[in-house]
Amino acid sequence: MSMTELLSIRQAQSKDTSDLAFFLNQARYVHRHLDWRSTLEWLGEPEFWILECDGMIQAAFACPPDPPAVAWVRLFASGAHINPDTAWEHLLNHAVQQPFLKPPITLAAISLHDWFERLLLRHGWQIHQQIVTLSWNGELPPGLNLPPDAVIRPILPEDIPAVTRIDNQAFEPLWQLSELGLNQAFELSAFATLMEVQGQIVAYQISTATSFNAHLARLAVQPELQGKGLGYALVLDLLNRLDRLGIWSVTVNTQHDNHSSQALYQRLGFSFTGDQFPVLVYPR
Repeated sequence: MSMTELLSIRQAQSKDTSDLAFFLNQARYVHRHLDWRSTLEWLGEPEFWILECDGMIQAAFACPPDPPAVAWVRLFASGAHINPDTAWEHLLNHAVQQPFLKPPITLAAISLHDWFERLLLRHGWQIHQQIVTLSWNGELPPGLNLPPDAVIRPILPEDIPAVTRIDNQAFEPLWQLSELGLNQAFELSAFATLMEVQGQIVAYQISTATSFNAHLARLAVQPELQGKGLGYALVLDLLNRLDRLGIWSVTVNTQHDNHSSQALYQRLGFSFTGDQFPVLVYPR
């Protein structure tokens, strides 16, 4: 009997934590999503599976929907004793047969490795967008005059529901965060601020940082107020904070076809680094 005939798929469970950690450490191919949660934190979700042969892990796959309409490939890992195409075919076919992953759920992935992009393309996935990276030049841009009733302040835990609504209004479904996801981003952030106008939350930004560099992870403005300098003011406030800390290496990602956000970042002194990563979706 061939190895393929001996393969079986089961749902990953919390008790698999140690075995999966060991497997991921030595797996030949590993894709991890750019995520606010670590890979193993998704254990226990029904959309996390293990491919086994004689009780030994050969591959793993996770795509829990979050937000509810989008199932990002959070993990795909293939070991040394199985062809990655074989592992992918078994696990993806199993996933798309699950009722909770059927349309209108979008299956999507961000490829950070050439091998993963080639794998997806071989199996019929289509490139939807490119994620491009911009880096700040370290020079503080000029300020803007904002309405006298505009206030920038730190995000508080009780603001998360309102901030989530702004996020979901500003982004297309593929890029929206759930309230849980936004709360996780907030908890991991180094700088999280919002803007109020007449006491109403209208924009926010969330950034991560180390002692040497920072990354603007989320920026969203209420759609009807976009183009009025609110996003500019939030990022300028962030850059001023970072400058006072001696952090001048700042990056941001956006979509290749989001020309308004690119223009905003370029006005603030950001320029393209040349790095880009494809976003692929599973057509069905």
